[in-house]
Amino acid sequence: MIGNLQLIRAFAASGVVIYHCAALIFGFHTEFYGVALFFALSGYLMCKIKEKRSASAFAWERFLRIAPSYWLATALLARQLQPDKTFGEYLPSLFFIPHASEAGFYPPLGVGYTLNLEMYFYGIFALSIMINRKFAPLLCAGVIVAIALFLPSVTSNKAAIFYYTHPYVFCFVCGIGVWYFTEWLLPRIDHLIIPSWFFPIALLTYALMVPIVLGPLESTVVAFAAASLLLLAGVVSAKLGTDLRSKPIMLLGNASYACYLLHTIIIELFRQRGFAIDGSVGLTVIIFALSWCAALAWHGSIEKLIGLVTGRSPTSARVASATS
Repeated sequence: MIGNLQLIRAFAASGVVIYHCAALIFGFHTEFYGVALFFALSGYLMCKIKEKRSASAFAWERFLRIAPSYWLATALLARQLQPDKTFGEYLPSLFFIPHASEAGFYPPLGVGYTLNLEMYFYGIFALSIMINRKFAPLLCAGVIVAIALFLPSVTSNKAAIFYYTHPYVFCFVCGIGVWYFTEWLLPRIDHLIIPSWFFPIALLTYALMVPIVLGPLESTVVAFAAASLLLLAGVVSAKLGTDLRSKPIMLLGNASYACYLLHTIIIELFRQRGFAIDGSVGLTVIIFALSWCAALAWHGSIEKLIGLVTGRSPTSARVASATS
């Protein structure tokens, strides 16, 4: 796994935590386009691993990477915070089936809505590999765009329309585009050397530009372009300069999925105990720290145990998913 991309994963998860704490950054409520970053990363990484797995192995590995941790996190939510809900209310979300509920189209564990999109992408990508491995990314991108554009004309299912025409589906396509562009670009500039400070400065610039300049524009095109450019900077600087692969960065990247899953449960625990989730600095810092501590513990115990039970090595688990 490219270390720069691990840093992006950790940054994206952190942005989502800050957003759900209702914190304002330079007066703007933002998650630094964290979800867009996750999906763009996913599109890019799936292109990188497509040559290494059969379609069935790809689909099964992706399912095992996403589902067990999600199921356990949902069970934790149900046991501690939503004991009045029946198993039937959880069932569709556990199998990533778009449906309407009292929460609208969102599953009981709210961030799970993005996992519905992630599993949708994996399914189409696996089918694309089955049809033609070489052109699987293009096939996948074409199908996703076609469904997003034409689904409302062939069905009135509001849940399906909400998910499969969601603007976020285009982030996968952006990630695929970054992969094709870097495959074309890197052989042509491989004689260049990018200094080691380039990507940290790029990430810092991104972190400042989003709340100060880009976010207030409220443009999905700007969001997706910014996420794609940061991904591009991470890939190019890793190949031509310095890939940031320190142990803390790699560990935080590996634990980013756990942080993404668990932080809303931690927030809800505070809310049910009478705390106002209003973006106050002190409470935001506490929730942020607790979310990452819980994520590191979850990654070091639960995710490793899942890997042992399912026969998946920690290395293969780390390489292949961005949201995870």
